[in-house]
Amino acid sequence: MDDKKPIAIIAVALVVFLAGGAWWMTRSRAKPPSQNATPLAVTGTEAPIDKPSPEPPANLPPLDRMDGYLRPLLSALSSRPELARWLATDDLLGQLASAIDRASAGASPARDFKVVKPATPFVAGGRGARRTIDPASYRRYDGLVQTVTSIDASSVAKIYRTIRPRLNEAYHRMGNPTSDVDNALRKTIDILLDTPVVKDPVPIIEDGKAGWAYADDELEGLLPTQKQLLRMGSANVDRLLVWLRALKNALD
Repeated sequence: MDDKKPIAIIAVALVVFLAGGAWWMTRSRAKPPSQNATPLAVTGTEAPIDKPSPEPPANLPPLDRMDGYLRPLLSALSSRPELARWLATDDLLGQLASAIDRASAGASPARDFKVVKPATPFVAGGRGARRTIDPASYRRYDGLVQTVTSIDASSVAKIYRTIRPRLNEAYHRMGNPTSDVDNALRKTIDILLDTPVVKDPVPIIEDGKAGWAYADDELEGLLPTQKQLLRMGSANVDRLLVWLRALKNALD
């Protein structure tokens, strides 16, 4: 259980919450007419009903100059220091596109978000062969989870609609010239929502390669993205999944 990688799930969550709005919007269903509504009379001379015009697309700067455009937009979502630290880095859309690309395959995007890695190390509890994850390890992620869950879902969708053309361009540059970023986000969201919630204590064993591994073969067999989510503890996992489902329902 390499402690350099659990932070990747926050990267995934930020990606999903900042960019996940679009494909849910595209799958939105028309609401049925109210049963109490009075039906309109249909005549041959009836004038067509004007539909509201869509908002004109934003005049976005080129991809290599999007950082200055993105920082004020995203900083308005949350005042949390974790988000501020990430916004101070460069190539924000490139980082997001890379994280989407890797997370959609269930892989770790930790390399793109090291700046928000917890300062304290992973802690194992217990002795001998009976080792478990110490609750102190979960608390390291409380601030990061608060950052994600403090972001307003409707603002996420609005920002996504604004930046999506450039995010998609960055995604294509990741080696995906014929696929769309929305499809990758679908896969990422499905992976996150399919993660089981595991109650404490969680048994672990020493692993020569990763340091620690889950003692339960089913947990250790999960995708890296899912295992990283579990390392935040059941309380944080619950909060993240509830927030994600709320966002999904709000945009569906």
